[in-house]
Amino acid sequence: MAFDPRIVIGPMQVGSLLSAVFYGCLISQIYVYFKLFPTDPRGFKIAVTALGIWQLGHFICLIVTLWTMTVTAYGQPSILDTLPVGTKILLLLSSFTCSTVQSFYTHRLWKLSKIIILPLISGILGVTAQVAAFIFVVRAFHMANLKTFGEDQHFIIAFAAISRSASDIFTTISIAAILKKQTLYVPGVSVTAKIADRIISWTLETCLVASLATFSIAVLLLTLPNSWFHFFAFCCCCIHTL
Repeated sequence: MAFDPRIVIGPMQVGSLLSAVFYGCLISQIYVYFKLFPTDPRGFKIAVTALGIWQLGHFICLIVTLWTMTVTAYGQPSILDTLPVGTKILLLLSSFTCSTVQSFYTHRLWKLSKIIILPLISGILGVTAQVAAFIFVVRAFHMANLKTFGEDQHFIIAFAAISRSASDIFTTISIAAILKKQTLYVPGVSVTAKIADRIISWTLETCLVASLATFSIAVLLLTLPNSWFHFFAFCCCCIHTL
């Protein structure tokens, strides 16, 4: 099959531009966090710092990948028969980012519910997704051809995506349900209820939408296992996890 830059380089360029914008937003948020909440627990500060480090490496690898695709591979599309090294590292950093964020929400789930089984389920799903992502990245370093690799590894890719989205969806719905339940037992404080409703809405908007997008990619991988385009779409999804 002839090389088609529209389904390889095109999505990468668009995603890189969007990622650059979101990375700037992330840096602003990190600055505001440390400025406004200097007395937060050390664990939170470590998590935010780790998130910044993962995303700095993510952004650097993104630049390297974009350079490889648009400059190094110019006139030599065969270079893109395998994923660039920067992309492989980038996928690993993306999984670390997801796990760091997931650990924060799992911790909040425990603090809000005080029911050990809920954060335990969330944690197991998150660890499963991280292990699957790590296995995928290790195999990616040994790939010989992108097309055949995508066809051979579609199960592990789908498994990682489903595990991650299941963890996010479970945690999101649990937190939203607990917050909603708590507002029902606080009489005469409509302001508190409104704030809680806004938190619920924000939680659903930021987590559930992204989780459903990841889950939809997993469904495509399972229903169209021989299409390497969806493999690359999954990679782009991980690459642009900002």
